Amino acid sequence: MACVPAPSVTRYPHRRRTRRRPLLIAIVAAVAAIGLGWLLWAAYEQADPAVSGDVHVFTIDSAQKVSFTLTVQRKDPSVPVSCTVIAQASDFETVGQKTISVPAAPTSVVDVPQELKTIREATSVSVSQCWVNS
Repeated sequence: MACVPAPSVTRYPHRRRTRRRPLLIAIVAAVAAIGLGWLLWAAYEQADPAVSGDVHVFTIDSAQKVSFTLTVQRKDPSVPVSCTVIAQASDFETVGQKTISVPAAPTSVVDVPQELKTIREATSVSVSQCWVNS
């Protein structure tokens, strides 16, 4: 049986250690830390908005009118706020829109009954956005 000679050490060069891997790891870690920091900041800022609104109850009075109750909650009840409410049809088209101003009140939660005219029959009513009036 013949002996197989060992491969020559000079034939196969040594692997060079590259310095790119630690640099790449550091860059990825920095980007991840910045992203996580931004995510925590955004979650904290949006967790307790100055004003929020919701429509809990609505009735479809006719093909051109809906009635609803807008519930507005705000941190400071002494400031006036506004909310935009939209009505949508079954195909999600906006068929009515109304901006409602809510004056200062003694309590932080206020129910505001309203009516909204539509261009055709609505199937849902929701709050698009709310903001503090300046």
